[in-house]
Amino acid sequence: MAKLTKEKLKAKAEDYFYKGEYDKALHNFSLALIESPEDKELQICAVLTDMASENEEKAQAIYEYYQITKEIEEENAEDIIESLIESMDFDVDLLNRLLDNGYLANEYQDDNSINYDDFIQLVQDRGSFKRAYEDIMFSTKVLINSKDDFIDFLDRLIDNDYVDTAFSYGEAAITLFPKDTKLQDIFHKIKEKKS
Repeated sequence: MAKLTKEKLKAKAEDYFYKGEYDKALHNFSLALIESPEDKELQICAVLTDMASENEEKAQAIYEYYQITKEIEEENAEDIIESLIESMDFDVDLLNRLLDNGYLANEYQDDNSINYDDFIQLVQDRGSFKRAYEDIMFSTKVLINSKDDFIDFLDRLIDNDYVDTAFSYGEAAITLFPKDTKLQDIFHKIKEKKS
């Protein structure tokens, strides 16, 4: 029987991963790593596959995000995902509840910040999102206290050619709202704008 190449093992592993057969996926990622132990992409895929056995939803979301990140920021994709995995010790459910209830916005309110509703009013007063955003981007924080406002903000950033900024703001969101179809649409929109 012919020996499978790293690429074939990786392709089989990815196929198993998408089917939810994580034991088989991890086995194939491990075999590929034997062939190429320094391959960061294989290391990350193996970690995410292992993570899927405990939290399938989160692992699948990060894996999808990784695939998009590779296409958008090829050079830094592994570093971005490694940082994301390392920072996952926080309580996502608690953070999600805080964001949905507006507690974070209230807690961090200061003289150099405005809430999202006030920012939208500023957009209307200035006549354009771009003009309003440029007026405040270096001096004022926009406090967003709901998922819908956050997605609206990202959407407006993309529409006004702040694609890299939208991508940066959206990086952590994938762990907060992994199944949100609107957020997935945002990342596809970013991908389309970049290409």
